[in-house]
Amino acid sequence: MANVRCLQKLIRLRTLLPPLSAQSPRLASVQPRQPHTLLLARSYADEEKTTNLDVFRAREEQRERERDAADEAAAKASQKEATGGGGAGLGSGTSFEQDEAKQAKGDAIRTKILDAALQHVPQHGWTRQAIIQGAEESGYPSVVHGMFPEGGFALVSHFNGKCNAELVKSLQQKTDDGKKEVGNPLDFLVQAVRQRMEMVVPYKAHWPQAMALLAQPQNAPTALAQVLTLVDDICYYSGDRSVDFGWYTRRVGLATIMKMTELYMLQDSSAEHAQTWDFLKNRMDEAVQLQMMLGQSEGMTNTFQRSFNSAFITARNILGLGYNRN
Repeated sequence: MANVRCLQKLIRLRTLLPPLSAQSPRLASVQPRQPHTLLLARSYADEEKTTNLDVFRAREEQRERERDAADEAAAKASQKEATGGGGAGLGSGTSFEQDEAKQAKGDAIRTKILDAALQHVPQHGWTRQAIIQGAEESGYPSVVHGMFPEGGFALVSHFNGKCNAELVKSLQQKTDDGKKEVGNPLDFLVQAVRQRMEMVVPYKAHWPQAMALLAQPQNAPTALAQVLTLVDDICYYSGDRSVDFGWYTRRVGLATIMKMTELYMLQDSSAEHAQTWDFLKNRMDEAVQLQMMLGQSEGMTNTFQRSFNSAFITARNILGLGYNRN
């Protein structure tokens, strides 16, 4: 009921009020402008939408141009790499060759200094002072000893490497680079070890110092690698081309005999170390007899060989040595 009464009041009020155009001419004159105002507002809205669309389109076109430019640059780079790869490889090869040349030059200087330093070992021992004397004698300043951070061990290692190389060269000449068959392998081994031990004789007074340097933990891998490589070369040129388990046993046995002879020589005061060479010959004979005795017992032989083989293989793997010969 309340709603009906309100509706009736609104109807009566509408009948009493005159039209707006009749009440105020000003309002009547303003009234026709309303549609134009709405149209103008709509026009502004349309313009704003058009502007936003143009900005969006321009932005997307710019992005597309940038992508096209990036794709084109990538294509050119790929083409340049394909056509100019040889040049790049040549440049890399040239740089590698330059590095090798520098390394070779540095090694030559080291070798020259160490060769000269060996002459001062009888006076200064296997020390840095001997290296300094060798550097000055070779025409280099004394500070060049900084090239040898290992100190005296660098001199000992150089000496061992040089002696091993001389021995291998001699064995190659005797066997025509391994092609000539050796008549008496045992005597060949004895003579080879003796020849190597005789190279130590001029430095016998200071050799205990060298052995102490070789035994240091940080130097042991290099020292052991030199020994294992040497005994393999001696066995190879003696005619030992076997591939059985005895391959390792013979090399470990020869290395052991070499070190025993080396220690014996330091205490030998006989003329021309005659007792040392007798000791060497006796140890070689004993090794042959031991091998023959073990050959009579297959089980003992296998156990003995496995022990030596395991030790040799472990040392070889630790040092990263390989014994494959072409």
